[in-house]
Amino acid sequence: MEKKLNQFSVFKIMVKRDLLIQSRDWKEFVFRVAMLPFILILTYGYVLPQVGILDMSFPNQMFPGMLGMSLLVTGIHGTAIPLTMDFNNTREIEDRLQAPVDVKVIAWSKMFVGMIESWVGALLVLPISLIFMGTHLDLSLDLRGVLLLIGVLVLSSVTSAALGLLVGTIVKPMQIAAMFPGFLMPLIFTGAIFFNWSALVSIPVMQYLTLLNPLVYINEALRFILHAEGETMPFWLSILGIVFFTCLMGYYGMKRFVKMANR
Repeated sequence: MEKKLNQFSVFKIMVKRDLLIQSRDWKEFVFRVAMLPFILILTYGYVLPQVGILDMSFPNQMFPGMLGMSLLVTGIHGTAIPLTMDFNNTREIEDRLQAPVDVKVIAWSKMFVGMIESWVGALLVLPISLIFMGTHLDLSLDLRGVLLLIGVLVLSSVTSAALGLLVGTIVKPMQIAAMFPGFLMPLIFTGAIFFNWSALVSIPVMQYLTLLNPLVYINEALRFILHAEGETMPFWLSILGIVFFTCLMGYYGMKRFVKMANR
């Protein structure tokens, strides 16, 4: 029991330190997290419907996707970038490895900070969406829906942190600039942000390829809960996909973290 309490105390100290460091650059954080959703919402959620290129109901289709995208991308960035810098540049991870705790506690602390950032990223989408798409949003949510929404957001934040842990143990600092166009952009634009997964039925190859993207399951679950327009993936299948990718990426991410910590 004492050992568990000691590990939990160290975990809290590490999380508090990382959050303190992040809070010093909160303006940069807000700008970085909000810019992509802002541009996409302004373009696809406001300008294109206003000029008649997209239907005025399109924001209902887009909003759950923006929520899921912001959560996943922010969580990946919040976990992966500090991790790769610690391992390769600052070597700060070496100080943490001296702590009298299991190596995995250090990884969990990094993931938890990423989870917190992912929640903030999702919250930042709300005011942007209300400003530019508020008059066209028609999403219903009852008490059961609120509880399901919270559950999916929490589970998805774990997914984002697990993927961030895996990416952070693979990507080197000099490769960070290539991560957005080479990894995040394909993840975003094949993640069913602007369309339902079922709409790809006319392109079966694309429909099955997108099943390799965890963002698809997150966005389809959010669409189901928010009663967005169009046919969505069965809710149980969405949750199964989120859990599967969380376990898969978490397992290999943790395995790589332990290997790098012990080398």
